[in-house]
Amino acid sequence: MPPPLPNDVIQHVLANLPIKQIYLLRGVNRDWYSIYEHAIKQHLSISDSKILVRLGPSSKAKDPNFSIALDCVAFDPETRIFTFKPIVNSKPIYCNPRHLRQVKVLYTEWIGIDAKIHNGIDISSNYISQVGGYDLSDLEISKYARIKFHHDYVEAVQKYYYLEETPSIGREISTYLGDCDMILKCHLKDSVVLSEENIPDIEHFDNQSHISSFSVDFIQVHTSWLIGGTTTRILPTSFHSKIYPFRYSFLNNITLQKDIQKYNPYSPKVIRWILSGCMIDDQQTIELCQYLNETKGDFTIRDKFQRELEKRNIEKQIMWKYSLVARFFCDPENSSDTFESILDKVVRAEEDEKEKARKFNPNLTKLY
Repeated sequence: MPPPLPNDVIQHVLANLPIKQIYLLRGVNRDWYSIYEHAIKQHLSISDSKILVRLGPSSKAKDPNFSIALDCVAFDPETRIFTFKPIVNSKPIYCNPRHLRQVKVLYTEWIGIDAKIHNGIDISSNYISQVGGYDLSDLEISKYARIKFHHDYVEAVQKYYYLEETPSIGREISTYLGDCDMILKCHLKDSVVLSEENIPDIEHFDNQSHISSFSVDFIQVHTSWLIGGTTTRILPTSFHSKIYPFRYSFLNNITLQKDIQKYNPYSPKVIRWILSGCMIDDQQTIELCQYLNETKGDFTIRDKFQRELEKRNIEKQIMWKYSLVARFFCDPENSSDTFESILDKVVRAEEDEKEKARKFNPNLTKLY
């Protein structure tokens, strides 16, 4: 029997595979499990895969001027966190102030995922032309594929965020976005004066004297975030551990002592504290606790919407497939719809989708 290959050779071989396959092959033996995340780091280097940060509504987000690309620059095995920073010579995004709301973050290897082939199930015309004994048209097949895709939805695939902090006129601020396995630090500036090389883009702006800029300092992601966008329903729940869990445990102990029962763990002020290294008696900790007391946990309208969906047995990430929800979150105060009407539309739409799915395939009933 030939001797086993050295781990560095195995790691190099794994690094040439897609991230999903690297993750699946980690179970071959202990040696492969110990190196699979290092293989992912090497894969990110040799494959030129990047994280993209897109700003503004979907029509603008497709414009390269509204995207920032980031390269992987580090991996910490202890925390299982990958750090990405903007590519060399990266420029800020210059935009109208109204675009400083919606942010989408995605990994380039997620782009082009086929919603008709999901979780190893081929939802193509050959597969479901006779679903449940029904002959389905191409339109019905497309609807069925969309229903199945969103039932098997992975939260990592759709990373939409809304900037809760925006600069006042003429000011510049640093703020944070995040969730259980991703943290982004960005800089926002109002009333930017464009240089000569950027002046040709001036036609994009409503008011040439009032231009904002958006730049990224870094993104830190947990291993589960990278894998989640290329994999469906195979990640164990425990795999999605909270980013910086020890800091959050420490903050939980502090807030309980201050009689703060609940707080938004992903509000910009909380994330800033998580990354700060502050201790229990530091001034920033005292100010954070006072702020959480005053705001009753700093929960946003989005948090409330997600809780209401979960009360109705609807997965919270489902809301991102409805553009009316995104538009409402961007400017709820000036929306023609109310919170309750938007919620009702989403709930009724989901119930209709489930009913159609049952008609297409009675076997789907048990999935809901």
